[in-house]
Amino acid sequence: VEYAEPNYIMKALYTPNDPLLSQQWHINKIKANLAWDINKGDTNVVIGIVDSEIQWNHPDLTTQIKYNYADPIDGQDNDGDGYVDNFRGYDLGEGDNNTIGSTNIHGSLVSGDAAEATDNGIGGAGAAFKCKILPVKIANSSGSLIAGYEGIQYAADHGAKIINCSWGSAGG
Repeated sequence: VEYAEPNYIMKALYTPNDPLLSQQWHINKIKANLAWDINKGDTNVVIGIVDSEIQWNHPDLTTQIKYNYADPIDGQDNDGDGYVDNFRGYDLGEGDNNTIGSTNIHGSLVSGDAAEATDNGIGGAGAAFKCKILPVKIANSSGSLIAGYEGIQYAADHGAKIINCSWGSAGG
């Protein structure tokens, strides 16, 4: 025998059932389906999304939020961290616990790219879809990102092992 190759048994790559998957160019670009055959993320890994509005009530994000059960929404700072009712992240741009409500939904889009719910038959697929998202809104009511560094600190202090800061500006 001059040349021989193993007879590999091929199997299909993991493909989630989300209807918008084919429209997510970034999933193909990073070859997420190859990675999903090895690892789909871990619920113990928290990704801090330090950005504009993060819609924690979006159907593809609500199950992915890193909830702070030590500080339920009751008007108190139950966990003593200096933030009242930061049950599902915090809005440092406006100083409250609602990460919804700026003029820019970039934070929600980034959250979905990172770890939106996958295999739920709706929306798209998150690259690290078993990981959790910590919403940290740093935009004020006009959409200016005014609390970036404070947002990074908040995310790190609240368990984020990965922090996304995909900010940009025309002047920088």
